[in-house]
Amino acid sequence: MIVSIHQSQYLPWPAFFKKIAQSDVFVVMDNVQYQKNGVQNRNKVRNKAGDFWLTIPVSGNIDDMIKDKKTADEKWKKKHFQSLSQAYGKAPYWDDYCDFFKELYQSDFSLLHEINNAFMVYVLEQLDISTKVILMSELECQGEKSALVMDICSTLGATTYLSGVGSKAYLNEDEFSAAEIKIEYMVSINPVYTQIHGEFIPNLSILDMLFNVDKNTIKDYLHKP
Repeated sequence: MIVSIHQSQYLPWPAFFKKIAQSDVFVVMDNVQYQKNGVQNRNKVRNKAGDFWLTIPVSGNIDDMIKDKKTADEKWKKKHFQSLSQAYGKAPYWDDYCDFFKELYQSDFSLLHEINNAFMVYVLEQLDISTKVILMSELECQGEKSALVMDICSTLGATTYLSGVGSKAYLNEDEFSAAEIKIEYMVSINPVYTQIHGEFIPNLSILDMLFNVDKNTIKDYLHKP
């Protein structure tokens, strides 16, 4: 069984979903410390002028867990939907998804994780990704870095841990080998595709790909080794 793990993110990029698609179980790290200036509450999209951040304002303390992080106000919801409408209203597949986003940004969600999860679940459904998703807060796993990953994998009965290349810096590969858990490293390379606004800009939210590319092409990218 292939297990992968990642922190909750807002409007993640395509490689985030590629990792999920190539796993049997995906664990969302919702009960770890919120990372300021990361991508847990923001991500990039683009318009004619170039790429720009969509950021959810948050409140609380620096040591808050992601699952407890609250949004700071409601104004951002209208702003984000307007920004997406202006940027992608004429994109080939905007009409396929706009109703969902209109509803999402009219919701009464007040926690960052709730918003992130709603978007993630929607994308998984749209792209027919059947991977089982588990919140880390539902597991009784402890430790830090390599020890925490090992505990999660052992708890779930993983035979393979699908990891990002960056984890090589802290994973104890000998311990995983001793536990008969294989580590596979996936290089997070996002695809190149046609964008409505001209010359390709990389490393955007999967939103950009959804609005510009047909589903079958996206699925081919997700399941390609």
